[in-house]
Amino acid sequence: MLKKILCLLIISTGILSGCSSTQQPNETVAPTPAWESTYQQGELNGESLYDLLIAELAGHQQQYDVSLEKYLKQAELTGDPGIIRRAARIAQFTKDASSLEKAARIWVKYEPDSQEPQTLLVGLLIQQGKFSKALPFIEGALTTNSHQILALLNSHAAKMPPKEAQAYLSIINKQTQRTPKNSELWLSRGILERRVSDNNNALYSFNKALKLNPKNETVIIQKADLLKDSGKYSQALDVIAAGLKRDPENKQLTILKIQTLYKGNQPKTAVKESNQLISSFRTDNQLHLYLALLALDFNRLDDSKAILQTLYSRTRDTSLHFYLGLIEEQLDNPELAIQHYLQVNRGNNVLQAYTRTLALLAGDTKEPRVTDIITKATANHAELAPDLINVYADWLRSFKFEKQAITSLDKGISTYPDHIPLRYSRAMMRPPEEFPQSEADFRFILNKDPNNAMALNALGYTLSLYTERYQEAYQLLSKAISLKPDDPAVMDSIGWILFKLNRYDEALTYLTKAYKVYPDPEVGSHLIAVLVAQNKNQQAQELFTELSSKFPENPHIMNTEKTLNGQL
Repeated sequence: MLKKILCLLIISTGILSGCSSTQQPNETVAPTPAWESTYQQGELNGESLYDLLIAELAGHQQQYDVSLEKYLKQAELTGDPGIIRRAARIAQFTKDASSLEKAARIWVKYEPDSQEPQTLLVGLLIQQGKFSKALPFIEGALTTNSHQILALLNSHAAKMPPKEAQAYLSIINKQTQRTPKNSELWLSRGILERRVSDNNNALYSFNKALKLNPKNETVIIQKADLLKDSGKYSQALDVIAAGLKRDPENKQLTILKIQTLYKGNQPKTAVKESNQLISSFRTDNQLHLYLALLALDFNRLDDSKAILQTLYSRTRDTSLHFYLGLIEEQLDNPELAIQHYLQVNRGNNVLQAYTRTLALLAGDTKEPRVTDIITKATANHAELAPDLINVYADWLRSFKFEKQAITSLDKGISTYPDHIPLRYSRAMMRPPEEFPQSEADFRFILNKDPNNAMALNALGYTLSLYTERYQEAYQLLSKAISLKPDDPAVMDSIGWILFKLNRYDEALTYLTKAYKVYPDPEVGSHLIAVLVAQNKNQQAQELFTELSSKFPENPHIMNTEKTLNGQL
């Protein structure tokens, strides 16, 4: 009955998008009246009828959010297939992923044996990276549309955590047993086996797929790439050669051949192939850039430079100067590198170009030039100004211009008061006697972002250094370690505050882990302090000997020596 009435509603109100030439001005659709209703699947009540009328009128007036809301509500309440499908179609039309997932789940609930909603739901969840949520529906989806689902799996397998990839692999294994002559299944199986590092079985699966479909380009590429990554370069080249024999103009296979030649220590042949590919695709700028960067990765600096210069002469794309700057850096031509970096005025590497420029201008005598560069940069790149100020302040601090660095940060924060990295830098750069001002900046950051682990760690650690508010510091650091349990800096900080609280066993655990990951002199000095407190003087002395040989002039080690001399 509902289906018939729904058809009447749709006919009476017109299609969802309506006709723009005859539409009346939009009016806000009235809310549903409040009445009590009972719902039974397949039965209509007053509220259902009213909601569906409102939904169709709203769709006719392009108020798709209202239409979708009403259809989703009635889909869930009535379980009517027609209404559920209508809700799903509206969600697809409006590209509302959240509502589409809800509609698909309702559809699966009321029609559990239908493969269409399972396919819809699996595709949506995989595209969103919700792999574990898609797992319960994958078998049903494969029954209906294995080609589409397998293609999705293949394209997203690299993003899967190994544990989830293994779960999908188990399902694909069952499918290959049921339909062993499906080459697409063997391809997906091989891709998932690669994801779980089962390369021997992956090679077997790719061979099975090729036996069933020798012309499948994706399988050829996957097999050759696996052989390349396994160090079997000549075998990989043989597979690629067979593929190129069938399709000599295949760009992807040729790129893989060039990669394999570089990896197999045949750079001259790789460059020759690159130049031939560039000649074949003269206007493919992205391809040319990729080949230039590939040459750069394998230290073929002159070859990379030649490709980039040719590309720049044709495109005048200033972002290419960044890579030319990298090449001049590696050729030990710092001034030429700087000239290139300062010409980068577009793309994703503008900030990094300035950062590298400042790194090349080492020494306090370069301060006027650095200041001039940053002044011009902030004027030309307003969107990057706060980050440029931060880079500048860090450079100033590195060369003992501490007051100038703080002044620069003060000015930056007055212009960009909510910029958290500027606040963090200022808090970290202030001298110990200005700790109250540093704390104010840390508190500002944590007020804006309570889960900022860096700020939690920095404030907790500095509290342990400059105050006796150890319990407060411990609370901050406990939260930081819960957010970043594997961060050695946070492990060091909480280990240090536990030492201050005389909780030596716990402190030793954290500091031992921190030092193992990051054998830094400061972490080591903290660990020595705990060992001395536990009367483990021989271990403390051994660690001190190790650190003092590596960092003989480090102030942390020098202070630790005084501690040891007082104890031993």
